[in-house]
Amino acid sequence: MLRILIALVLVGACGPSLQTVQLVNRTPRTIAEIYLYPSGSTNHGKSRGSLAPNATLDAKLATGNVEVLAVSEKIRVDQGSETKTASLTFSLAAPVTLVFHDSSQPPPGLDRPGTLGVAFRVDPEPEPPKDEPDVTP
Repeated sequence: MLRILIALVLVGACGPSLQTVQLVNRTPRTIAEIYLYPSGSTNHGKSRGSLAPNATLDAKLATGNVEVLAVSEKIRVDQGSETKTASLTFSLAAPVTLVFHDSSQPPPGLDRPGTLGVAFRVDPEPEPPKDEPDVTP
């Protein structure tokens, strides 16, 4: 009986260490799908859910190299729509906060220890044409 108890303790101690990954949405739109998976894996697994603007979600993951892929809801662009994605590969050894944001609007706090920014690429708005001065004689 003692041997079984020791074996169970050792198996529990040698199992994968889990860390908390906090996901924070600092974009003005809902993130429709979020995938967290081992780096290099072709199988992304199922989505961890959606994340409304300014919402947070916690996930427990095994330590190691991890990839995150976020897919935003469709947004209107010119005459159509598009779906933006953001991704990042990181080493998970301690709790971490992933802050999703638009590349044109990085939020404050990305320089805090344990915080990583995951940017959706957003093209800057085109500047309106400048009025040319009228130089008629």
